Amino acid sequence: MEKDKDLTIRDELINAALTSNEAFSSTLKSIMRRMDITAKDLSEGSGVPLSTINKILSECRDLRLSTLRDILRYLHSLETPPADIIIGVIAARPSLDAISKHQLLAKGKRVIIKEYPALTIEDAIISAIKAEREHVNGLVCASIVASIIEKFVRIPIATIKVEESNILDSVHLLVEKITSTS
Repeated sequence: MEKDKDLTIRDELINAALTSNEAFSSTLKSIMRRMDITAKDLSEGSGVPLSTINKILSECRDLRLSTLRDILRYLHSLETPPADIIIGVIAARPSLDAISKHQLLAKGKRVIIKEYPALTIEDAIISAIKAEREHVNGLVCASIVASIIEKFVRIPIATIKVEESNILDSVHLLVEKITSTS
């Protein structure tokens, strides 16, 4: 039943976005009231700057497709069914976009993955504290920030294992960038 509700929220917002800026703004405000979230909550959860959210809500800004995706992704994450374990993932938005599953079974437990976008170490610390306040059971983050985050929260932390293929893909991309500017 929750799944239908998720689709309804998505359908409402997509239909409103296709209608007009005014319709999208009105629909988004209505959904935010129903879900009891503020513009600041929406900004922090979606990774969309608060100034952009406020402009969208006041109908002063056209909606970019990437912004719509970020808003839909965040609202969908709030509508997930009850879980046995909630794991927060702290990472930059491109890394979070690579996550294809936000619900899975692990050791017979239903696990929900909740995203916490962070661009700086300060963002990562704030996200970790927010995640702990939101009662996540543990965090996954890059090893470079894990040792810092451990000083601020009391929940278990696991680090993301970088594999050779990830590094080599990035090396190839960088070589392409370097050679295209030469």
